Amino acid sequence: MKNRGIFFTIATVLIASLGLSTFINVAPASALAGSDWQAGRIIDDTVFTNKSAMSVTEIQTFLNTMIGTGGYDSVPGQCDTYGVRNASPYNSGITRAAYAASIGRPTRWTCLNNYYEVPKTTPGPGVPANNFGSDTIPSGAKSAAQLIWDAAQQYNISPKVLLTTIQKESAGPLTTDDWPWQSQYTYAMGAHCPDTAPCDPNYAGFSIQIAESAALFRYYLDNMNQPWWPYKKPGINSILYNPSSNCGSSNVNILTYATAALYTYTPYQPNQAALNNLYGSGDGCSAYGNRNFWRIYSNWFGPTTSALGGISMTNIVQPYTTPARGETVTYTYSLTNNLATAVTLSAVGVVGRLGSLDGINRDFGWQGPVTLQPGVPQQFTFTSQIRDVGTLYVWPAVNYQGAYTHYNNWGTTLVSHSPNLTLSQPLVTNATEIYAGQNVTFTATVKNNEPHPINYDAIGIPVKFYDTYNYDAAWVGPGVLNAGAEISLSGTRTIDKPGPFTYWVSNYSVGTYTTIGAVKKFNAQIPTPNFSVSSLSFTNNTPVKGESLGASFTVTNNLPVPIDVDGVGIVGRLGTFSGANRDIGWQGPVHFNAGETKSFTAYSRTITDVGTHYYWIGILRQGAYTQYNNWGSTIVSLAPNFSVSGMTFSNTTPTKGQVLTATSFTITNNLPVAIDVDAVGVVGRFGTFSGPNRDLGWQGPVHFNAGEVKSFNNVFSRTITDVGTHYYWIGILSQGNYMQYNNWGSTIVSLAP
Repeated sequence: MKNRGIFFTIATVLIASLGLSTFINVAPASALAGSDWQAGRIIDDTVFTNKSAMSVTEIQTFLNTMIGTGGYDSVPGQCDTYGVRNASPYNSGITRAAYAASIGRPTRWTCLNNYYEVPKTTPGPGVPANNFGSDTIPSGAKSAAQLIWDAAQQYNISPKVLLTTIQKESAGPLTTDDWPWQSQYTYAMGAHCPDTAPCDPNYAGFSIQIAESAALFRYYLDNMNQPWWPYKKPGINSILYNPSSNCGSSNVNILTYATAALYTYTPYQPNQAALNNLYGSGDGCSAYGNRNFWRIYSNWFGPTTSALGGISMTNIVQPYTTPARGETVTYTYSLTNNLATAVTLSAVGVVGRLGSLDGINRDFGWQGPVTLQPGVPQQFTFTSQIRDVGTLYVWPAVNYQGAYTHYNNWGTTLVSHSPNLTLSQPLVTNATEIYAGQNVTFTATVKNNEPHPINYDAIGIPVKFYDTYNYDAAWVGPGVLNAGAEISLSGTRTIDKPGPFTYWVSNYSVGTYTTIGAVKKFNAQIPTPNFSVSSLSFTNNTPVKGESLGASFTVTNNLPVPIDVDGVGIVGRLGTFSGANRDIGWQGPVHFNAGETKSFTAYSRTITDVGTHYYWIGILRQGAYTQYNNWGSTIVSLAPNFSVSGMTFSNTTPTKGQVLTATSFTITNNLPVAIDVDAVGVVGRFGTFSGPNRDLGWQGPVHFNAGEVKSFNNVFSRTITDVGTHYYWIGILSQGNYMQYNNWGSTIVSLAP
C-alpha cells in the first residue's frame, strides 16, 4: 500500500508466493548476491528521478519483450490473447479459455503491452474504460506505455522505477503475465491499499494507480525534510524486518532520498534469510518488497547506484528566502568525493525552477567539467538575479556522464516579491496647467526600501498620449539601487498635442515593468492667447497735421508655450473710438516663444487731420481680434501755425528784363513742436491776384523747430518779363495744403526800358 495521508499506517509485505513463483523465471541480468544488498542505499536519487530514462517507444518495446517471461506454459514475447495454452496450474487438462469459461471469466485477454485505458485523472469510484477483453480501443484511451511515461514526466520519476514497481506490486505480475485478468489492472501499483483495510475504490484503475504511485513517490521526496514528516528520511532510522514487531528491526543509515521514499512506500527491509535466498523465500519473518524492487531493477536495468552516489553535498550559503525581483542571490555549497578515486563531473551547478519542481528554467548557472579529488571538499558559488514574483525552487545538482544528481531534497524554496520601491519625492510636473506645444518637465525620486540592493534594467517616467502613444520623459539604467538608496529622475518632453496624457514612475527589471506610486493624468489644452502689453508711447503726443507720428510698445506672451498670431498693430480712430480709421500700422504674422516679451518699434503714420486721435494695441489671431491698452492713448494733433515778416525786394520798380530778388523775409513756427513742410516760396501773379504765374521760386522740404524763426535772404529771384503790376506773397505747402501769408502779398510795378 501506498498512501499520502500521514495518519495512515504504511505497511506492505510482498507475500512469499510472490517472492517464489512470480520471479522465479526472471533471469538476472548479472549475478546478484545477498551480500550486494545495501539497506541504506537501495537506489540513488539520480537513478530514481531520471524521468528521461526511457521514451514511450522504449517502454513499449520493453513491455513487448517482457510479456510471457514469467508465467507457466508461456512463450516469451507472445500474449495468450485467446487462452489457447494449458490452464495449469489451475487445471492442466484444459485450455485457459475453457477454464475461464467454466468459472464465468472473459474469453479474451489483453496483456500489458496491448492494454489501453481512458486516463482517470481524479479519484472516484469505478474502473475507467479500457480494452480488456476487446479489440476495440475506447475513444481517448492511452496505451500502458504512454500512461507510464506521462506519470514519469509529470512527477519526475524514472519510468524504470514505475515498471519495477508494477512488477513488484501487481498480481501475476502484469509486466510479464501473458494471460492477465482484469482484476490485476485494478490496483496494479498497490496505491491506497493499506495492509489493514481494503483498497480505496476511488483509486481503482490502471491509469490512476500509475499516476498515484508516481505522485506518492514525488510527495515523499518533496516533504521528508519537513519537520512534521513522520516517516522515513535520510539518516538513522529503525526499519522493521516484518509487519510483526516480534520479528525485530535494525537501525539503517539511509543515504539517499530515493531509498527513504521506498521505505515509506514499503516500510520493511529483508532479513538475512530473505537475502540468503535472493530469488526465493526466506523464513516466517522475511519481507520481500524492497529486496524485490532492488533485485528486479538490477536484473532488468542494471545497477541502482552510480558514482554520483559517492558525492556528498554540504550547504554553505543559501539564498535569502524572501528576495525581491531584481535582487541578486547567492548559493554556495561544497562537494566531497567520498570514493577512493578521483571523479570528474561533467558539470556542477544550481538548478532553479519557477512555480514547481518542473516549472520554468531559472538555473543559477553551471560550470564544468570539474574533477573532485578523494576526500577533499571543493566549494562552488553561483549567483542569479531574481526574475520573477512567486515561488522559486533552487537546489545544487551535478551531472555525471549524462545523469543528474539533485541535492538538498529538490531545493530551497524562495518566495520572491515585487521590490519595495517607493517615491520619496512625489512625481510632479513643472506646470499645473499644461498646453499643447508646452515643454513639460517631470521629476520624481525613487527609494529602495528593501534590505538588499536591487538590480534594475531601467527606471523612468513613461508618458502616454491616449494611453498609447509614447512621450516618455526620462529613463536611467541599467544599474543597482542599494538598500535605502535613492535615485532622482528628471526629464523634459514637448507635449505637442492637445488631449489626455497619463504618466507614472516605472521600474523595468528582467523583462517586467512595475509601476511605482500612482498613475497620474493631465489633459493638455489648446493654447488660448494670453498677452499683456506695455503702455503705448509716441514720438510726439501733440503732432502737427502733416507730421509723421511714430509709436512703440511691447507685448508679452504669458503662456508657457509658443504661439503664433496673424498680426500685431496700433489701431487708430479719429474723433471717437469708432471714428474714421487712422491705424498707425500692422505687422505679421508674428511668432512668440513661451514667456517671450517682444518689442515693436517700426510703426509710424503721417498725421492728416487736426483733432483728437485714439490709439490702442490690437492682436489678430485666427480671425479673432483682441484689443489692449484700455482702448488706447489719446493724441491731439495740431494745425500748422506760422507767422511771417514783411518781404523786402531788391527793387520795387524793376525794369522789364531786370532780375527781381526777394532780399529777405522771416517765417516763425508758432507751435511748441517741430514741423516739417513740403516747401516755402514767394508766390507771384501778374496783373491780378489770380493772374499769370510769376512765382519768384520755392525750396523744400523745410524743417522748423518748435518756435523757430527762419530767415530767407536773397533766396528767391526771377527775371521780369512783363511791364505792369506784380503781386507777391509768401506761400507754405504742407501735406498738399497751401497756406499764403503777407496779406496776399506786396505790389511791385515793373517799367518798360
